Amino acid sequence: MPVPERSVDPPPTAELPVVPAEDPGPPPVVLRLLGMTTYVGLAGFVVAEIVQVAMSGWVGFTAASSLNALVWLAGVNSLIVGCGHLMFPDPIARSIGWPAGNPFQWEVGLAGVLIGVLGILAGSGFDRQFQLAAVLAFAIFYLGAAVGHVVQIVRQGNREAGNAGFILWYDVLAPLLVIALYVAS
Repeated sequence: MPVPERSVDPPPTAELPVVPAEDPGPPPVVLRLLGMTTYVGLAGFVVAEIVQVAMSGWVGFTAASSLNALVWLAGVNSLIVGCGHLMFPDPIARSIGWPAGNPFQWEVGLAGVLIGVLGILAGSGFDRQFQLAAVLAFAIFYLGAAVGHVVQIVRQGNREAGNAGFILWYDVLAPLLVIALYVAS
């Protein structure tokens, strides 16, 4: 008589819960460099102003300063900050005091890149109407961001460096300077 086949269940295995490894993000040196990128636009503007005075003196200084501010303060700075939001969203979010993985980073990054491109183009010889559009886009976005930072400070006590540090002052003072130079030129 044939022996009936017995189904043999494999021995139970202990299933370990799958815990996603926490993304360590960029190395600390990269994070430190990212933190310094907010100063690039300001440094570029100061250097451009020094070169302007050295090469042309004070003749046409206000008009040249307006273009330099559009290129460096509105353009280059916004482009760099926007790319930071796009390429390193989680460390940037943490530096602002916001949760990582939030899709707002993509939108803020694209807005920054847009304003950066507008600023660089406007400071490269486009007419006054185009320059005005770039000034308005920069001022509305950055002054609006400053309001958002202050609201976060007041309501949430958020005093993270990316919310209440240099960036808050930049978000207020840079657009006011760009507006003043545009009006004065």
